[in-house]
Amino acid sequence: MPDEKLIQFYLNGDPNAMATLVELYKDRVYRSVYNIVQDKHVAEEIFQEVFICLINNMIAGKIAEDGNFLQWATRIAQNLCIEYTRRSRKVMVLDQGIEESINFSVPVTLPGTNYHESHGKIKSMINLLPDDQREVMLLNHYGGLSFNEIATVMKCSLDKALGSMKYALNNLRKMMTEQEVVLN
Repeated sequence: MPDEKLIQFYLNGDPNAMATLVELYKDRVYRSVYNIVQDKHVAEEIFQEVFICLINNMIAGKIAEDGNFLQWATRIAQNLCIEYTRRSRKVMVLDQGIEESINFSVPVTLPGTNYHESHGKIKSMINLLPDDQREVMLLNHYGGLSFNEIATVMKCSLDKALGSMKYALNNLRKMMTEQEVVLN
């Protein structure tokens, strides 16, 4: 039976139609969630949220335009995973504190470069920035937050967050020029 028919049966009061849809697609939707979050418990929570979101959308009259239930469910799952990842990054950065959140990933092979030394200098220069500039830089570059999210976290306007980033980058450039730090 096509997905559209099952959705119509569900909207007409047949709960077995939704059970059939869940049974048909649960493995693929769960795998797509698990592949993104890599955590069994989180994947189970998001998986449940996906079907709650689908049901709420169906009741509100929002149904997949192309009629493909699996694509619709997968798209919602991906959006929920992205939202979860952003929330967890934000919490991680705020829980760790600003200074501890600086974490440079180092490529395995960089022959003949002073990679560790130059990035150590940058880390120390970031710590020399004024508090608001340092916080904006860390939340954006290392926490992955958007400027809207940063403005919310810092309880300031979007313009202030953007301005702090501009000044932070200018100050870092000036310090790098003064200390002759070159990134390879």
